[in-house]
Parts: sequence; structure tokens; C-alpha cells
Amino acid sequence: MPARSKRSLKLLVLMMLTVVQLCAAEPVALEGTKNTRDLGGMPVAGGRLRSGRLYRSGALCFATSGDVAKLNGLGLHTVVDLRTDKEIEKDGPDRLVLRENLRFPMTSYHGRGAEAYRSLILQNPQVLREFFALLARNESYPILYHCSAGKDRVGILTALLLDALGTPRELILDDYLQSMRNSPKLEVHAEWLQEVFEAVDRSGGAAAFLAIQGIPAGQLEQIRNTLTEAE
Repeated sequence: MPARSKRSLKLLVLMMLTVVQLCAAEPVALEGTKNTRDLGGMPVAGGRLRSGRLYRSGALCFATSGDVAKLNGLGLHTVVDLRTDKEIEKDGPDRLVLRENLRFPMTSYHGRGAEAYRSLILQNPQVLREFFALLARNESYPILYHCSAGKDRVGILTALLLDALGTPRELILDDYLQSMRNSPKLEVHAEWLQEVFEAVDRSGGAAAFLAIQGIPAGQLEQIRNTLTEAE
């Protein structure tokens, strides 16, 4: 089969998954902040992610007082804000103050959609190093990380983490597309996330890709020990 046909078939399969929910992470229902969910239960090689340890979300600047109370009830230790200075100036800072409120600004300088994803993947090695170093610290948990809508930058980091831990890619994609199910107005496309998988594959796999970014294999092993449990 020609390479173009193989790519078209792959994209067709990916787009079909937009209407089939496979294994969504557990949602956290909030009023002002959208797209918040616990990644616990996601399958990984040899087990699954522990519940109550790692949350992905949209921006916490929109959180209501009730949202803040509910998030505090989760016992969170660390919040990571991936937004830029300009975004924070526009929408405001996080309304949730914890023991650690960290900022890892993740930026894209090129285009939108798939082009922006390529830029985000390749232009933010420092963010990747900081994020994975945080995940390797047991004392940092529970952790919530967010961008603005909780779909693009958060989606890329989540995909890299899950791929490195051995989650089947159809389930990684399903979690990514869950953003659209949570908030139908959000724009997500399977082929955008495919940019992450292709960058990983060009490097020889997730561990190799992350090593190129400066994330050692030992750190991934610490994350696996801290964040996963056997079935």
C-alpha cells in the first residue's frame, strides 16, 4: 500500500474514534473551570495509573468559590499552569492556592492546529524536562496541570506521559478527544495529536524522544513507580 494511502487509512481510523468512547478518565464536575478529570485508571504497561494522583484541567482562573472548595477537597499538593504571561494578564491567575503553584509556560510560535502542535512539541524542551522532573517527585502529588482549555498543551503532555508508560494509543487518543465530549465547543482533531505520535516514532519511541529532550530513563522509572499500580 502506498505511504499516502496508509496515512489516509490511519487518519480515517483516528477520526472514527471521535464518535466512540473507549476509556475516558474520571471527570471532576466543576462550574466555572471546564475539562477537569482524574487520569487514574488509565491502562499502562503492567497495570494502570493510580486514582487521585494526577489531574488534567482547563484554566483555574475561571474557578468559582464552589470549584475551589471542591478542588481543595481533592487534597492537591501541586498545580502547574502552562499558560503564558499574556494569557494570565488577559484571564487572570489561578484562583486555587496550594503548597506549590508552579508555572511552566508552554508556547507555540507557528500557525495553528497540526502546525502549532509540531511547534509545541519541538520548541518546549525545558517545559518537558520540568514537567517530567515534577512527576518523578513523590512528594509533589497529587498534581493538577492545566493550560487554558485543557486540550492542546495539556493534551500533548498527557499523550507523551501515557505513551512513555505504555498506554495503547487508541486510549491516549480517546482521552484527548474526551475534551470535545466534555465541552462540545472545543476544537480537537485526531490528526493534531497524531503529530505527537509521529514525532515520538521518528525518534525511535517515547523513551528515546524524551531522552533527546533531556529526560533520563531513570526518571521515567521513578514516575512509573510513583504513579502506577498493578491491576
